[in-house]
Formats: sequence, C-alpha cells, structure tokens
Amino acid sequence: MSQPKLRPRRLRLDAMLRDLGARTAEDDLTPDPATPASWPEGSAAMRPDAVTVGDLVDKTTDAGFGFLIGVLALIAIPFFGLSTPFGLAIALGGGQLAVGRARPWLPARMRKRRLSMSMLDRVLGLLARRTKWLTSSTKHRWQRLIMPKLVGFAIALLGIGLALPLPIPGSNMIFIIPILVYAVGLLERDGLWIAIAHVCTLIDLALVIAFGATVVAVLERVWSWIF
Repeated sequence: MSQPKLRPRRLRLDAMLRDLGARTAEDDLTPDPATPASWPEGSAAMRPDAVTVGDLVDKTTDAGFGFLIGVLALIAIPFFGLSTPFGLAIALGGGQLAVGRARPWLPARMRKRRLSMSMLDRVLGLLARRTKWLTSSTKHRWQRLIMPKLVGFAIALLGIGLALPLPIPGSNMIFIIPILVYAVGLLERDGLWIAIAHVCTLIDLALVIAFGATVVAVLERVWSWIF
C-alpha cells in the first residue's frame, strides 16, 4: 500500500492566515482539505468578505503577539498609506508585550478597522512565495534568547519608526523586515531569528541616529500638527 502523502509543514503565520479565510491562486488549483477557504463546496458562503482587526486578535489568542504583529507588518508592505496606522498598532502591541501582557489589547476604534479578504489574500500571497525557504530555516532553538520584554521594547521602537514619515531611503522596509523577523521568531519559538531581529534593530537605530537632525525636524512637525 502506498503511504499517504504528508502535507508540508507551514509557518504558523501562513497557517493562521488560511484559517481566517485567506487563500492564494494556487489554493484554487490544488485545494487543501484541511483549509476551510479551499473547500470546493460552500466555500463562497463560508468565506467572509472582510475581517476586522479585532477578529485577528480574538481568533488567534493562542498565538499571542506574534501573529498580530506579523500580519500588520505584512499589510503595511503593499498598501501605500497604511504604514502610519499599522505602525502605531504595532508599537502599541510591542509596548504591551514589553510590560508583560499575556495577550494584545487594542482600542475599540482600531479593533473595528476592517480588512478586506482580498487584502489578506494579497498578504498571504506575499508570504506564500517565501514560505518554503522560511519554513526550512526555522525551528525551536535558542529559546533563552526569547525575552518578551526586550522583544516588545524593540518592536515598539520599530513600530514608531514605521509610523513616522522619516526621510530615510526605504524607511518602511528597514522597519518592517525586523518586525517580521521578530514575529516569525515569536511564533516559531526560534531564538536565532530573534537574535537576527535584534541585530537589524541596532542597524535601524544607527540609521536613525545618522539622520538625527532631520528626524528631529520631522518629529517637531508631527508634534505641532497633533497639538
């Protein structure tokens, strides 16, 4: 008898997006019976048109901060103009992780923000193209390096950097990349990825210091605009 074909291991970030209903074009060609969004019968009725940020928090409580932070960072990549609100949400999540909260809390207004399923599909597509390499490079290791308070503090700094219109070339990506590395490290319990994210964060801080005078000017303009 032939052995049943085992499904390849997926990143938790990838699997949880699919559980929320996101799917890629490849899913329609090769449906996965374990993924509700790919069920051929009734899938249109089961798949919602949109989810809220509150849904992301409530449906993934066991994933803690890693999933929420990872998804918000992925959304900020392809969708112009979303880096500021999602950067602030990431900073808020990082701050809560730094002070020892067990699960994320978001203000009611932020929880009600709707994310279309097509947006999540696009985010999953960005991730799925790199899933094979990411999955093979992550595993449970060096878990003593996963210090939630330090990780949360670093994520909060990166979220603030992402939210501000800093005059640094490619500023969005230099903040998004380490945020994603932190998220994957938290979800996969991989201390090596956390260590890599720490190094990226130090590089970002060096860049901010190098552009210090201009960054201060931007912060002053933002402060005067708010107040």
